[in-house]
Amino acid sequence: MLKTTVKVTGLQNLSDARYCAGMGVEMLGFPFPAIEHAKFLEIKSWLAGVEIVGEMEGLSIDAIRQNVELYQPDKVQVSQSVNLDQVKALGLPILQKIDISTANLPAAFAANAPYVEAFVLTCSDELDYEGLKSSVEIWAAQYPIIIGFDVEESELISWVDESSVKGIEIKSGEEDRPGFRDFSDLMSILEQLEID
Repeated sequence: MLKTTVKVTGLQNLSDARYCAGMGVEMLGFPFPAIEHAKFLEIKSWLAGVEIVGEMEGLSIDAIRQNVELYQPDKVQVSQSVNLDQVKALGLPILQKIDISTANLPAAFAANAPYVEAFVLTCSDELDYEGLKSSVEIWAAQYPIIIGFDVEESELISWVDESSVKGIEIKSGEEDRPGFRDFSDLMSILEQLEID
């Protein structure tokens, strides 16, 4: 069991999906439609006890609707550019990815909170961790926040331990070849989050 909600993003191989599910990761994010449907179904057939998130940032509502029908995820993850009323009509929990370097966060949180299960915060600019940490804590006290931006591993663990964030998002990796993968990048974070 992990001490916070963990979402792994960008999954495209069975090795990572099975490893993460076995470590207690709650949400597995797959980029739809980048991952082929047949490959996704094969990976999904090996999984149990995890929530499948269809990552569809930047897609139109029609494309999101088509991918939901085809892939049948448990949740959808969308960007700020999509109409959340239309996404809500799909009947699935919504995660919204927000770039903190470009968004008006207080306005985005207030307007979109009724629609979303959580906000996944990313950052396309350099981060000032200390300044950002206090802001994230203020936001996390009011809204469900998942940290999805690159943070040093030690910082990430301290944020989990010391703040009210709902969880973290970490990136999946590539297989060295089919069925072979060095999990040290995922392992070091997930092992620190394990509850003994």
